[in-house]
Amino acid sequence: MEVRLTGWRSKNIRGGLRDLDIDLGSDPRRWTLVQMSNGTGKTTTMDLLRSTLTGRALSTPEVRAFRADDLVETGLFEARLVVDDRPIRLQMELDFRDGSVSYWTVRAETRGGGREEGRAVPSELRELLKPALTELFVFNGELATQILDLSKSRAAGAIRALYGLDQVDALQERVTGLVQQEVRRAASVTSAKEQKGITQLQNLVNEATSAKQRLEQLQQASAARLAEVSRERERLDAEITARLSEDAGVRAEIEALDVNQVEVDANANDLSTQALEAFRRPPHVSDLLQERLKTLGEQLYTLKLPETISREFFNELANEKLCVCGRPIGHTERDQIITGAGRYLAQDQITVINQMKTALRDSSGAPNVLGATIASLQAQLVERRKIKAERDRLASERIAEGDDVLAKLRADLGECIEEVNALSATLERLSTKDSIRQRALRVGWESNLPLCDGELEVRKFRLQTATKTRDFSEQGKRLNQIIADTTRRALDGLRDRVRLATNEKLKLIIKGEDLQVSKIGGGLELQSGGLDAKAGASEGQKLAIAYAFLTSLLAEAPYKLPFIVDSPAVSLDTEVRREVGELIPSFFGQMVMLVISSEREGFADAFYGRAPEDVRFLTVAAEGGGQVRIEEGLQAFRDFHGKDLTA
Repeated sequence: MEVRLTGWRSKNIRGGLRDLDIDLGSDPRRWTLVQMSNGTGKTTTMDLLRSTLTGRALSTPEVRAFRADDLVETGLFEARLVVDDRPIRLQMELDFRDGSVSYWTVRAETRGGGREEGRAVPSELRELLKPALTELFVFNGELATQILDLSKSRAAGAIRALYGLDQVDALQERVTGLVQQEVRRAASVTSAKEQKGITQLQNLVNEATSAKQRLEQLQQASAARLAEVSRERERLDAEITARLSEDAGVRAEIEALDVNQVEVDANANDLSTQALEAFRRPPHVSDLLQERLKTLGEQLYTLKLPETISREFFNELANEKLCVCGRPIGHTERDQIITGAGRYLAQDQITVINQMKTALRDSSGAPNVLGATIASLQAQLVERRKIKAERDRLASERIAEGDDVLAKLRADLGECIEEVNALSATLERLSTKDSIRQRALRVGWESNLPLCDGELEVRKFRLQTATKTRDFSEQGKRLNQIIADTTRRALDGLRDRVRLATNEKLKLIIKGEDLQVSKIGGGLELQSGGLDAKAGASEGQKLAIAYAFLTSLLAEAPYKLPFIVDSPAVSLDTEVRREVGELIPSFFGQMVMLVISSEREGFADAFYGRAPEDVRFLTVAAEGGGQVRIEEGLQAFRDFHGKDLTA
């Protein structure tokens, strides 16, 4: 991505910025020198450029400090850019009355003038327009000293910011956030995070698994034994019947009882079905229940339900001017009503409820049907008990007459019946899924298979959650370590590459001393003549080193950025100025320099002989009252002798 500065303008700003418009053209030249006197707004322009590009928050005193005089109420600063051949204007509006600031973006390709509040710029540019990066190319003179300060981290920070290593740090934070989110999610299931807790959960799963295996084996054995005993019971019943039938008179009675038994069983089955059907129809249950159902149906009609709680009701209400409560419905209320309508009934749901309403209102039936059916069923059950009692009587009489074989068969049958009942009870305790029966039988997961299955699933889920969380946490740690190692190696490589390039430039800029950067830590560590570390540097050397470092840093950056600097050579001696003026500009695609007249010698004059299509000279001359005039051309630039003004 290539970013170029095409100009800036200011309105009602202090110094010489009351009404200033610097136009560098839609295709700005490679080098632009803007000559201004001290006090006419060079430093203010740099501050405003950095603030406008980054959109940083300003305090009330900071805002009001930009005020041209006590009469103006608002101010404006605008920076004009071309980003990959697309023009963008970034504006900062200042309200001196309340000390507030607002930022705007103007894009020509957007309909309606394209003026939007905030920073509506491409995401790549948004990453560049951060304070740590912006002060590299809108050069803050204090940065020169801070780059050399080992107690600070400006040198390493500049490398990290320009080459996107701070975004890698953000990736670490994202990974950590995801791990914490997973841990919080798992906390509602289990608190186990370490290996000890996972082992305990595994033991609980093993316990439930063993219990399930035991219960399944018991169920299989009980079911097999029940089938075996049931067959034995049937055999004994048949032998008892055959033994009794040896007597012709008893045989006739048994046959009559069998016929009656078949009829009673059939009647009992039919009546059971009828009773269940009647129970499912509330009007057949009782007069009171039928009356209450009809009353409910009438109330639904009276209250116009469910239409009054339907989505359509609220959608229609949103189109009204007044709410049902009499309050006016504005844009905000209308949006809330439409949004909230989704919580209410849809049309298909209303249809179902209306059918229920009609059924309630029109419900009818004979309330005595259920009672009469139950009474008939009870009579058949009584008849069944009588048939059994009659069979028992016939057998008892034969046994009383001395039939030992029949007595033995009856005794064996009794034992079979007891075992069948016990096995049936065991199987019910093992297999019932009915929660009511489970509570009545007082069974738990250790004695009931469905409950055991549920307990096992819960324990497995807790174990899986804890295991996944631990694995996820360990993977997060490993990933963060990989990111940290990658960042460290990348930073070390970039530091060394920038250090070597910086030293090559220092050889050309500072010829009187073999000054080199020995290490880039938080700041730049210097050495002279290859000997011990150099403790300090002059102001001129600091600026020269900073230029060498920044040009090396920006030369191979993944972006092409303009380099904007205030008083680039004021603290350099004439010879170093000339070297800086000859060398540094070649490393930038665009360079804008705000200079004072004393910097012409040695620095600015290095540009006099460059091709006119590559360099532009602008002179901003103060005319009093905060007004200035802009003169263009080399002659005006060379002849200017501006007087320093008080800010």
